[in-house]
Amino acid sequence: MSTQPFPSLPDVSRASWPRRAPSRIEAYAALCAVSFLCYIAGRLTDGTAGTLFSLIGAGACGWAWLLTRALFDPAPRDVRWPRIVVTVVAVAGALTVLAPAEGGLYGFAGNVYGLSGSAALLLTFIEPFQARQGDLGVPEKRFRLAFLVIYTAQMVAVLGSGVSSGVPGEIGRTDLIRIACAVVGSVGAAAAVWYRLRHPLGQADATVSVRRAPTEEDRRLAERLLALLRDEAIDGRPDLRIGDVAARMGQPEYKVSQCISTVLGFPNFNRLINHHRIERAKRLLADPDQVLPILEVAFECGFGSVGPFNRAFREQVGVTPREFRAASRRLS
Repeated sequence: MSTQPFPSLPDVSRASWPRRAPSRIEAYAALCAVSFLCYIAGRLTDGTAGTLFSLIGAGACGWAWLLTRALFDPAPRDVRWPRIVVTVVAVAGALTVLAPAEGGLYGFAGNVYGLSGSAALLLTFIEPFQARQGDLGVPEKRFRLAFLVIYTAQMVAVLGSGVSSGVPGEIGRTDLIRIACAVVGSVGAAAAVWYRLRHPLGQADATVSVRRAPTEEDRRLAERLLALLRDEAIDGRPDLRIGDVAARMGQPEYKVSQCISTVLGFPNFNRLINHHRIERAKRLLADPDQVLPILEVAFECGFGSVGPFNRAFREQVGVTPREFRAASRRLS
C-alpha cells in the first residue's frame, strides 16, 4: 500500500478567508433556530416577554419548511412563492397572538394560520421525496429516511397533543409535549444541516430556471483540481474533505463545488472523489500481476473500510469488486 504522505496544507488564518454571504441552508437554519427558540420561550414565559417571543416563534413551521426545501433542493435560492406562503404563516400567526380572542379578526387569522401552517407541515413531509437529481446514493436515501421517521414522530406527537380530553392540567401537558417536540426538532434540524453541509447536493442536475454556465475561473479551478488528483493522488486520503482541498487551493468551498458541478459534471465533491477512487480500483483489480486482497485495494484507493468501497464500486460499475476482478482475469 502506498505510504506517500498527503502534502501538508497551508496554515490559513480565519482573517485571510474570503468573505461570502451565508448559503441558503445557513440562512434558513439561523431563522429556523431563532423561531424555534422563541416558540419554546413563548410557551414558558408570560407577560410582554412571552408575547414578543410568541410573535417571533409564530412562523416556526414555515421556516422549518423553507429549511427542509434547502436541504433537499440544491438550487442556490428559493423561488418566490414559498416565501410568500411563509410570510402568510408568520403574519397570520402573529395576528392570533395580538388580536383579542373574542374578535372576528382573531377567528379569521386563526383559520388562515391553521390552513397555511398545515400546508407548510405537509409540504415539509413531502420535500424528502422530491428527488430533484434523480440519482440518489444509499447514504442520501438513509438520510432522507431518518428525516422522515423523526419528522413523522414529531407530527404524530403534536397532533395527538392537540386532542384535548378536558382533564384539568391538560393544557400544561400539551405545552410540555409541544415544547419537547420543538426541542427535538431543533436538534434534528441542526443534525440535518451538519450532514448536508458536509454532503452537499450538486447543482448540475438540479431543476432550476436557468442552468449556470461555467466561467473561465471555474475551468481554471477544475484544471487545478484534476492536477491534484492526477499528480498527487489526493483522493488516497480517506478523510479527505472539500474544505481540505479548498484550503489547499486557496479558494472558498463554494467555488470548488461550483467548478465540480459546472465543469467536471459531478453533482458534488464526494461523487467526484469516489469516481477517481473507483477508477484506480478498477485498474488494480484488472491487473493480473496484482494479488492484493479486496480490503487492501480499498485502503490503497482511499476508502476507510471495505463496506463503503463495495457499495461505491457496485453503484458505479454495476458489479462487486470481486466479480469485476474475476471477469477481468477471465478476459486476460
